Amino acid sequence: MKKTLLLLCASAFSIVTNAQNAWTQKTSFPGAARSSAVGFVIGTKAYVGTGTDDVIFFKNFWEYNSLTDTWTAKAQLPGAARREAVAFSIGTKGYVGTGCCGAMSDFWEYNSVTDTWTAKAPFGGGAVMTGIGFAIGGKGYVGLGDDGGVNFSQKIFEYDTTTNTWTQKGNFPGAGRTDALGFAMNGKGYVAIGDDGSGPFLKDLWEYNPGTDTWTQKTDFPGGPRSTAVGFAIASTGKLYIGTGDDNTNLYSDFWEWDSGTDTWTQITNFPGGAQTDETGFAIGNRGYVVLGQQGAPPEFAELWTWGAPAGIEETDADHSVTVFPDPFSVQATLNTKDPLKNATLTMENCLGQKVKEMDAFSGRSVTLHRDGLPAGLYFVRLVQENRVIAVKKVVVAN
Repeated sequence: MKKTLLLLCASAFSIVTNAQNAWTQKTSFPGAARSSAVGFVIGTKAYVGTGTDDVIFFKNFWEYNSLTDTWTAKAQLPGAARREAVAFSIGTKGYVGTGCCGAMSDFWEYNSVTDTWTAKAPFGGGAVMTGIGFAIGGKGYVGLGDDGGVNFSQKIFEYDTTTNTWTQKGNFPGAGRTDALGFAMNGKGYVAIGDDGSGPFLKDLWEYNPGTDTWTQKTDFPGGPRSTAVGFAIASTGKLYIGTGDDNTNLYSDFWEWDSGTDTWTQITNFPGGAQTDETGFAIGNRGYVVLGQQGAPPEFAELWTWGAPAGIEETDADHSVTVFPDPFSVQATLNTKDPLKNATLTMENCLGQKVKEMDAFSGRSVTLHRDGLPAGLYFVRLVQENRVIAVKKVVVAN
């Protein structure tokens, strides 16, 4: 009977792994509906805040737990309420700054462990709004945007968290712009689309190498030129996703996938929330998320949608740099990794994709797995570091 159960569980795992990606609606954002908010990800949780409902500017923040599909109110940003800010995360901390209205230069650090904010050095490029931000290799990168007028920036600045200093890097080689999209994925930064004020809107895509401080132009976004779109990057697959947005005449609902390995675009299923703009996008593990937004005017939206495989186990057990001993285990086992981890999170799921255990962030090459009353059977241990699923390991709990 036990052997049959394990075979059925493994079969379910295989089916879900090969399932077609799709959009799935999740629990809506519980705060006031809004647009032009920011979001950043720490482990398996996202933090979403600021924005506007076209009347009120906000500075409250909410934490989304992707494992439980629940939201929790967190400490609000101490600075002024704002929209069109930038955000990124490094380790267990998030960073939020700049924004509107008018243009702002302040920058803030959020400690997810203590739920507190600390003021940091103002943005090195001065007061700006509608810029882009991302993090690579423990450094933050912020730039572009405008000063609230007609001056559209090409400047890029690097933020060092250890020295709390900004350093100007080489200028972005594309047109200065507002309302572009910025991403980080596998050691590279990306900037796409936007508005340079001259019309029509833009559809170019650029890749940034922080090691050489150089930019390389990639294949243009194939959808209509636009700004105020939404996007996310899934590092484990090397793919960017961009969709929705507007061109001052049309609102869009189309969505596109860019493959960094082939520099090619593929259209995916349209965004199910309909044609809209000014949403907030982020990725957790192998799934992308889109939340909030508007249709060019009130009312704003609070819906949350996710793109990826249907609910369940999404990754394969292909990473042999992770070992578990003993396996099977009846009381406890030790999980070892080839390379040391830093602020990694660990969860265990059953063969239906249901989370049965979650551990606090840990660092190092090993961690102890305790049975803690789990029924005998097949489970999957998922390791996440720097917002990326780095391994999923099968383990068996014995009678």
